[in-house]
Order: sequence, then structure tokens, then C-alpha cells
Amino acid sequence: MVEHRTPNPGVGGSSPSGPAINIGPGMALEIYKKNQGVHARVFIGAGLGLLTLMAAHAIYGSFIESPEVYAGARVPLVEMPLTWGLVSAVVFFVISTVIIGALTTGLETGLGTLDSNSKKVVEFLIDTQGELQKVSWPTREELTGSTVVVIFSVIVLGVYIFGVDWVITRVIRWIGFL
Repeated sequence: MVEHRTPNPGVGGSSPSGPAINIGPGMALEIYKKNQGVHARVFIGAGLGLLTLMAAHAIYGSFIESPEVYAGARVPLVEMPLTWGLVSAVVFFVISTVIIGALTTGLETGLGTLDSNSKKVVEFLIDTQGELQKVSWPTREELTGSTVVVIFSVIVLGVYIFGVDWVITRVIRWIGFL
């Protein structure tokens, strides 16, 4: 693989300051705005990856009774039967993971639609992380005080609803409706 640098490596924005990996004529894998929104990208990527793993497990569970790819086919190391359900779950997981990776990293793949959408996703994640950094988070004392108020309010409201329900039930039973 050949490595090249952009003409203005010191300039931020969409011009990456690191090397790009050439994968073909006019195509290079470059991470869009590499050092911005890293935390948001990692958390979203991990969350979507976990959802993809659960979806792949559900696909496998749906096709658990599917036939083997060929008679006696086994998965090495785990010695489980190689079924079409397992194959479809793995294919789904791999394709979804590649798409999630491209969208959350903003890889410039040379595929127009994927590149434009991944840039939009990355811009959103960068903006989200920027807004979260502006948030004025409560101190420990403020958080504790607010939690006590919420717990007390829930208990008082629960007791009130219980009392009203008990009184209405007694009145309805007294008049003979129940």
C-alpha cells in the first residue's frame, strides 16, 4: 500500500493531517476530521456494535434449525455445526460492522453516497460532543439534593395515590357497586 500526505497537513477541517492509505486509483481511506468528536464516535460505534451483535444473535436464533452448509460441516475451534443460520448471522454482523465503522469514523472510501452520509454523521457526532462539553453539570451536592427531592416527591405522590384509591374503593364497596 502506498502512503501519501495532503498538501496542507497543518490545516484542520476535512484535510487530514495524517497519512492516507491508497486502495486504488483516486481512492484513499482517510478518517474525516480525525481528532474531533472522538468520544462520541467511540461510544456510538460501541453501542451500535453491541446492537449489531444482538441482532446477529437474533438472526442466528431465528435460523437455528437451518440445515448445515454441507453434511458434517463444523466450525473449527468451537466444534459447532456450520449452519446457514450461523453463516447469515456472521455475514450480517460483518457487513453491519463495516458500515458502522465507515459511518462513525467518516472514512473517505471513494463511494459517493457512503462518504457524504458518513460526513454528515461525523459532523453530528462532533457537534454533539461539543454541546455536551458546554453543559453546566451539577455539583455532587446539587445532584444529591435534587435526588432527595425527587425520591421524597415520588414517595409522597405514591402514598397520596394509594390513599385516594383506598378511599374510592371503600366508598364503592359501601354503596354496593363492587
